[in-house]
Amino acid sequence: MVSAAALFCLASAAQALPVLDFGPASQYSGFFFSNVNAAADVEGRLAVGGNLTSGFDVGYRNPYGSTAPSLVVAGNVSLTSQWGSAGSIYNGPTYSTNTNKTIGPSTAPWIGEHKLAAGNLVYGGSLTAANWQYATATKNANYIDFAAAKTQLSNLSTQLASASQVGSWISGSSGVQLMGDGASDIQVFNLGNTELKNISLSNIKAGAHIVINSTLSNVVFSGDLGGNLGASIDGLASFRDRVVFNLSNASSVNVSTFLNGSVLAVNADVLGSGHLEGTLIANSLSAGANGKLELGYETFRPYVPTSPVPEPETYALMLAGLAAVSFIARRRKLG
Repeated sequence: MVSAAALFCLASAAQALPVLDFGPASQYSGFFFSNVNAAADVEGRLAVGGNLTSGFDVGYRNPYGSTAPSLVVAGNVSLTSQWGSAGSIYNGPTYSTNTNKTIGPSTAPWIGEHKLAAGNLVYGGSLTAANWQYATATKNANYIDFAAAKTQLSNLSTQLASASQVGSWISGSSGVQLMGDGASDIQVFNLGNTELKNISLSNIKAGAHIVINSTLSNVVFSGDLGGNLGASIDGLASFRDRVVFNLSNASSVNVSTFLNGSVLAVNADVLGSGHLEGTLIANSLSAGANGKLELGYETFRPYVPTSPVPEPETYALMLAGLAAVSFIARRRKLG
């Protein structure tokens, strides 16, 4: 005889949907557990678990009226370059506007209009910066628990890496084609050691989340990985707030092109001269041989987490379990 508890366990086991939630990293363009040595600029907020050793602009696309600090560094902050003070900490525009309509500093009109709000920073060690580079600076090394965040995000990466594939893909000379089933709330593509170059996406249900698992240890993003405009409507770009590249084995990541989607690479050192439109979660960030990476941020559409919703087969199994329990109860009553 199958007990109600056993049936419930079977139903729970059938639920395969992971919860895609970046936790404390969810509202940052970049979230790093160690040092950040260089970047072209960071459109949204930046969190650094080690030291920030050079200066660049941060937070100029934060939403109007944001109250959170634009820069959080657990260690030392040096907003400098070899020529002296460098970079500013901003908090978006001084007037209400859609900061997500365009991408990049050259298309943010409030910069040219000199209507940028100064941003706040939180740091834990020493601060080397001029007063004009930020609004306020608060010393608090424990503002973010980076150790707890790393545990949470490492567990998420492991969970995603073990998820069963939902959808299909093919790889050829033209790149990688990801094809969803048009119905699932989460599409999972397990690409193994396939090169992450010229990736296209099709047949995805509106509002669905996409997990792209890679087992590469040295990752290079190259080629066409979605449109490079805020209003791009190609596959990857239109889902950029719901795409996660899960690089569970990566020790190094090079972003050499315009990349749409968030990157979860907890143990990787990242460099590159491209642009990432999403959230980058990694160990560290440095300059590459060809330049520095720009981190975008969809402030109007930040990464959207999921909630654990049972798949249709889970509902069917639960209903079957309830029917069986009801049948057993009737037999006992008649007996």
